[in-house]
Amino acid sequence: MREKGAFKCFMTMFILIFLLLSTRGVFAYSDNTAHLLITEIYPNTATENELDEYVAITNPCTYSVNIEGWNITDNEGKIIFPPFSIAPDETIFVTRNASAFKKEMINVTGKNIVPEFEYGSDSEPKVAQMQTEDKAFVLRNNGDEVILQDNRGREVDVVIYGDSTYEEEGWQDEPLRKPREGIIFKRKDQDTNQCKDWLLLPFGASYHAPEKFSFSGLVTAFVSPDCSFSVLQREIDNASSSLFINLYQFENTYLMDVVLDALNRGVNVCLLLEGNPVGGIKDEELYIAEKIRERGGEVRFSHDPFINHAKYTIIDNETTIVMTENWKNTGIPCDNSFGNRGWGIVIKNEEVADYFKAVFFDDFYRGKELSTDRVVLNLKTKVMSREIQEGVYAPVFQPLTLYCNFTLTPVLAPDNAVSNETILGAINSAEESVFVQLFSTGRFWGEEEDTFIAALVEAARRGCEVKVLLDSKDYNLRDWNDNDEAIAWLNKVSRGEDLNLEAKLADLYSLGLIKIHNKGLIVDGKLVLISSLNWNANSIHNREAGVIIENEEVASFYEHVFFHDWNVSVKGEKEGRGEEKGTSTKMRIVWVVVTVIISFAIFRVVKWYKRV
Repeated sequence: MREKGAFKCFMTMFILIFLLLSTRGVFAYSDNTAHLLITEIYPNTATENELDEYVAITNPCTYSVNIEGWNITDNEGKIIFPPFSIAPDETIFVTRNASAFKKEMINVTGKNIVPEFEYGSDSEPKVAQMQTEDKAFVLRNNGDEVILQDNRGREVDVVIYGDSTYEEEGWQDEPLRKPREGIIFKRKDQDTNQCKDWLLLPFGASYHAPEKFSFSGLVTAFVSPDCSFSVLQREIDNASSSLFINLYQFENTYLMDVVLDALNRGVNVCLLLEGNPVGGIKDEELYIAEKIRERGGEVRFSHDPFINHAKYTIIDNETTIVMTENWKNTGIPCDNSFGNRGWGIVIKNEEVADYFKAVFFDDFYRGKELSTDRVVLNLKTKVMSREIQEGVYAPVFQPLTLYCNFTLTPVLAPDNAVSNETILGAINSAEESVFVQLFSTGRFWGEEEDTFIAALVEAARRGCEVKVLLDSKDYNLRDWNDNDEAIAWLNKVSRGEDLNLEAKLADLYSLGLIKIHNKGLIVDGKLVLISSLNWNANSIHNREAGVIIENEEVASFYEHVFFHDWNVSVKGEKEGRGEEKGTSTKMRIVWVVVTVIISFAIFRVVKWYKRV
């Protein structure tokens, strides 16, 4: 009896220990029910013959999974896994050519990532070769299926893109869009078998999920052209260790002077610029980039498939400045009587700075260093214009600095801009009001409705007051899908449904501004968006950066700016000119009356004279 009892006790302990070790991944199971996920696909690569195309697979389970005999197929070719176990949370890379994959990863990201498997030529002896079956497995650029099957041929995960006609249960939506060259499909942290699970990111880029920061600290709100130069100059002048700048364009030589002064103080400067801006890189920007490089700064140009349109700066790993404006004479003007309307904010918080710093260097190291070949030989000796342009704008707003409680959410495209945690969620959460000021939008994104514009209409239908003020200078009059069409459609919907929704083009002449270059949003008088993101189809795929900040005093500051621009545009006259214009009108009326009286008097005198 004692032996039987001891045996039962031993077996019970053995089973418990076995189960415990199994859940910790010590034993690898060939678990046919394990739901591994396809997490990345790179079909349309930027290299010759596209040897570096790949598929990434992740194990989200709490235990290891033996994938021996599993396969990946596109319903034409099939590649089969040899004995291998994927640990919990591990991601493996399956590539066509391991050598090409490694080379491109190092060139683009600086990371020496070795894939686990290759299925084309045997280029790396240390990388396991997969068995092929049927036709060659190739990810077609125009569209294809990527289907992960277990060792019994059962479907585990499916992703389709482009012109794929796959209609099985593993996918429940339209295919992902056809990828541009150099763009990867990357899964978000979700699995609904729909397009919303996926992002399009440049090769080598990381996904930055939305995060929310709550803190007590200093924040400074400012606007262009009123006070942007003075705020930016002050913050950079205070830099003591590092200055990381990401801009679409940098052409203001006076801001160059401020950066060069920082370099002279020993500040570490890294500058990332867009390598292919609309109209090309101007001489001023090449001149500035070369001067910064000569003084010891590091300058790189982004060459991702979509543009780097961000406008932010990180100072001393504790201060983040996010703006809607480029560092141009119109965006950050030295003379505040001239320039664009734009918004900016200074955030003093190390956690926020760390977040943007991670984004910055993820993008920076994918950029290309400034080549002296790009700097025209005579450019080094060319004297750049130092003219300070003056305008007719009457500055109204001083910067507002507050020390209080804030809640802040970084906004990034393509990562999370169209998300319920960021812009879309902000509009959808509106209960009272939504005020929008934008440089560029349209009613449609390709063949689909503009997601943000549609959300504004829904906010108005919920009873919110909605006002939209758009730039009236730089939209294309020949474009059927631009600012004026968006304005006309919003007002038509408003009239047809009797909504509290108004949309207008800004009166730049009366405002005295060059253009509205803002990308701002205010919700319920307590939440503000400041970003580089225009509301058009390409912007959601660009590198865009912004913040949503929740604080009533900050929101009130930007509301005053918005309604200044709105009211002037509605009245069609500059503030401060209304009384003068009214007085002038009265004088004209008086003059007409006096003229009539004098004319009548002369008529009576002449008539009397004739009678005499």
